[in-house]
Amino acid sequence: MKLQKSSTRRLVMIMLILAFVGIAAIPVWAADIKIGLISSLTGPVSTYGQSVRNSVEMAVDEINAAGGINGSKINLIIRDDKGDATEAANVTRYLIDREQVVLIIGPVITPCVMASAPIAQEAGIPLITPTGTGDSITAIGDYIFRAAYKDSLQGSAMARFAREVLGLKTAAIIYDIANDYSTGLMNAFKKTYEELGGKIVTIQSYTTGDRDFSAQLTSILMANPEGLFIPDYHSAAGPILLQASQFGINAAKLGVDGWDSPDLKPLSGGNDEGGYFINHYSPLDTREATVEFANKYRERYGQEPDALAALGYDAVLIVKATLEQANSTDPVVIKDAMGTVKNVVAATATIDMDPEGTPYKPLVILQIQDGIPIVVDRVYP
Repeated sequence: MKLQKSSTRRLVMIMLILAFVGIAAIPVWAADIKIGLISSLTGPVSTYGQSVRNSVEMAVDEINAAGGINGSKINLIIRDDKGDATEAANVTRYLIDREQVVLIIGPVITPCVMASAPIAQEAGIPLITPTGTGDSITAIGDYIFRAAYKDSLQGSAMARFAREVLGLKTAAIIYDIANDYSTGLMNAFKKTYEELGGKIVTIQSYTTGDRDFSAQLTSILMANPEGLFIPDYHSAAGPILLQASQFGINAAKLGVDGWDSPDLKPLSGGNDEGGYFINHYSPLDTREATVEFANKYRERYGQEPDALAALGYDAVLIVKATLEQANSTDPVVIKDAMGTVKNVVAATATIDMDPEGTPYKPLVILQIQDGIPIVVDRVYP
């Protein structure tokens, strides 16, 4: 009898061990992969946020329709930060604490990224902003990445284009002193332009939300520059371009990726025409992957994909390559993989990620001709 009980106990132990091994052997991919998206769906930069949301959803739907990643579908949880840094911080905490996402895509604009990224870094959750270009973003920590280039690169590239290609000897700058994005671009442009022998005849500043630029434009008119650099989002650049025209300022109009919005033309009264701006890509590019992306976006949404849309799509493809390489949804393993993925064939370019957190890829300079941004130059880092 004792022998029978002993045998039974051994059998139970073996079954428990096998059950435990079976549970331990369940792959990390058994459940859906919860990924958060923070985008500015309302507020002053809503056109940016809606473009990012559209392309991220499109990319995730494509991945899921193809079977997901290692058999697991992406569960995308979207939150609106309204283009506000405080709201961005709040939704970041929500996604991490309540939804327990393994990764965050977003936010869209640099001030919101600067509010979200420290929270993600402290929590040990990887965050990749599709479109945040502020230089200091990735310096926040090793869990923070981006799908876009840095402001120092685009500011310097526009200065070089203005000085060496357009041959402008003098330039004026008008920028938002309260916006890290605008300030960083101003500094980068000024530094490179002066190094190349150009003269900055005046620098004028305003504060986020200002709509009357009369005092600043009066000073610029008196300085009579050959070029006018406006490093800001379309919501400010449009009114500045309109009022500059009303003041009779005939300088070459120089801008940045923040100009890329269908709202720029109506806000500027059409005075964006002839202006030059740096961007991440052109939907008119004949590169195969770019054409494929642009056609899919037009078919799905009935509109032209701007650079924000392309970068949102790129961010998802970087995440996909990262998860496949990591073969895990452990945030630490994801973080270690994201800075090393290579040869990601994306909408804007074929991307190699730098361990610092920024992709290595070219940028383009566009001129608005008959209302259409046309590529006039390419810049390689």
